Amino acid sequence: MYEKDHKEPDFMKRPPKNPFRTPDSYFESLEDRIMVNIKNTTKKKSSSSAIIRFLKPALGIAASITLVYMLAYNPINKFLQKGTAKTELTDTAGTDLLNNYSINLASIDDNSLINAIFTDETNIFAETNPDEFLAYLSTDMNDVEIYSEIQN
Repeated sequence: MYEKDHKEPDFMKRPPKNPFRTPDSYFESLEDRIMVNIKNTTKKKSSSSAIIRFLKPALGIAASITLVYMLAYNPINKFLQKGTAKTELTDTAGTDLLNNYSINLASIDDNSLINAIFTDETNIFAETNPDEFLAYLSTDMNDVEIYSEIQN
């Protein structure tokens, strides 16, 4: 029983020598192989690196000039704007829209304008046929075509 508990494992029975070893003539050809790898891995300098080396100072100078300009421009511009009078911008979009869709009153003479204002016609669509409305609405016209039809 004592022998079973203290029995040596199989891997301990092997002779105690180093399992890791170098191949034969490894160090004799190592230096030659390293030199071949170094020669193969050296890269030729490309022309793009020469261009980058040439442009790097120029881009640095351009960036610094731009930075100095912006740092000087903003305070000077704000200082100059303090003394100027501020004008308010009015919204002309509403009046432009009214002018675009309104009747050109200069082309109508006074008599026809007065007659149009004081007529007792309450239904301006009395003369039109409902079929004409349906035909007009059924056409596939976009906004630009409708606007051009109204203007003409």
